[in-house]
Amino acid sequence: MSSYMVVAGVSDALRRVLWEELSSDPDVGQLFHSEQDIVFLNPTETARDTSHRLSLWLYQITENEFVKNQPMTRANGADQLQHAPLALNLFYLITPFANVSNGDSTSRDEDHMVLGKVLQVFHDNSIILFRDTTSGIAEELRIIFRRLTLEELTRIWEALRESYRLSICYQVQVTHIDSTRVSSRARIVERTTGETSDVTDAVG
Repeated sequence: MSSYMVVAGVSDALRRVLWEELSSDPDVGQLFHSEQDIVFLNPTETARDTSHRLSLWLYQITENEFVKNQPMTRANGADQLQHAPLALNLFYLITPFANVSNGDSTSRDEDHMVLGKVLQVFHDNSIILFRDTTSGIAEELRIIFRRLTLEELTRIWEALRESYRLSICYQVQVTHIDSTRVSSRARIVERTTGETSDVTDAVG
C-alpha cells in the first residue's frame, strides 16, 4: 500500500534503476555523468539543456480497471472499514538525447545505443520491489513494454509541437494510492412514515 507520494516515488525508482545500469555500462556510461542527466521533463523541455541525456516523461495516468472494486479492509477500529486503494497505471515516454546535438550519424548511433540499453534494463528488471519508509510506500512495480500505434505517437508529438524523435513507451502497473475514507461496519436501516423518520435497526 502507498500514500499519494507514490506517483513521484515511482518516477524516482525508475530513474534510480536506469542510472545504476546505464552508468555501469562501459559504452553507454560515458554519456551519463550523474543521475540528474535523466530528467522527468517532456522531450521539448529536455532538449533545451544539452546536459540532459534521457527524458523519462510521465505523460499519462489511468485507473487500473482489472483490480478495481476490491473489498474494503478492516481499519484501526473494530467497527470501521477502509475503502480500497486507487489502483493506477503510469505511462512513461522515454526519449534519448545523445551527447552530440547536431543530428549527425554519431548522434543517431548514440540514441539507438541508449534506447537499446533502456530496453535491456527494463526487460531484466520487469518487476521492482519498491519501498520507501519515509513516504509510507511499499509497492511491487510491474514494468511493461507498450507498443504505441503510429496514431498514438503522432498525437503525442503533435501535442508537443515537435518533430518526431525515436521514443519508447512503458506502462508501470500496478501502483496504489491509499484511500482516506473510512466507513462504519454497521448497516443502518431507516424507515420513513409521513413526516417522521426513525432508525429501526442497526446490524453489526
